[in-house]
Amino acid sequence: ACKAATDAGAAAAQRIGELVSVHVIPRPHGDLEEVFPISFKGDSNI
Repeated sequence: ACKAATDAGAAAAQRIGELVSVHVIPRPHGDLEEVFPISFKGDSNI
């Protein structure tokens, strides 16, 4: 699922401009959230 999502995002980015890089952090460090506020706060209706 993650690979498909990054591929779709990369394809969309290439259609509108230049794609520089695509990278997935498979097991991010526990302290990463102190730098990037990425926590999931429950159900979102996206």
